[in-house]
Amino acid sequence: MSPKAKPIDADVILDAAAALIESDGVEAFSMRALAERIGVAVTSIYWHVGGRDALFDSLVDRLVAEMAALPMEGDTPVNRIAALARNQRRLLIRRQHLLAIAHERDRTPTLFLPVQQKLAAELAEAGVTGTQAALVLRAVQVHVTASAVMLFSAVRGPRHQEEDPSLWTADWPDQALVAALQSPTDYDAVFEYGLSAMLAPLASPPRTNGRVRAARSSSA
Repeated sequence: MSPKAKPIDADVILDAAAALIESDGVEAFSMRALAERIGVAVTSIYWHVGGRDALFDSLVDRLVAEMAALPMEGDTPVNRIAALARNQRRLLIRRQHLLAIAHERDRTPTLFLPVQQKLAAELAEAGVTGTQAALVLRAVQVHVTASAVMLFSAVRGPRHQEEDPSLWTADWPDQALVAALQSPTDYDAVFEYGLSAMLAPLASPPRTNGRVRAARSSSA
């Protein structure tokens, strides 16, 4: 007996399409290549998910759902914000090509909205609201997105030097810095350093001038 064929449904097709796009890129994607990967006729794909545009829309919908379901572990608002930022960065790195599809379809605001709303709620719990909350929220999102894009480019893009230590003169006072720049960039460490620096002011409750003066006078 020949082995029983795996049932084909929309989820199977979308899983295969996402894997194909992430491995080969959006430009190399075709419905024929997808059909060959799954082992079905192209007409079967059209039957279950529709044409290329409908398939891409469904992939973006799934990415929106993934973004909305990102976990945010931690016992304080700052810890939860940090966890959410890390998880969002990992997802953006893993789904970089799908992110490009979302951008082309003008779905980026919708894609990022769930994370932004979670960040806003945690900032409010930390006592940060209004224009200050908007600034912190945007700073976190820019940091996450820029870090993901830079790491993705470094891994999948053409090899190139990020720094050229030879451009630093021998009389530069910090030669340890020049030597350190010869090593490859640790993007994870850079991300964590920036994230910690960004969230550090939120870790301590804001203090008024009166309270600071009171603390100083009591310790005198």
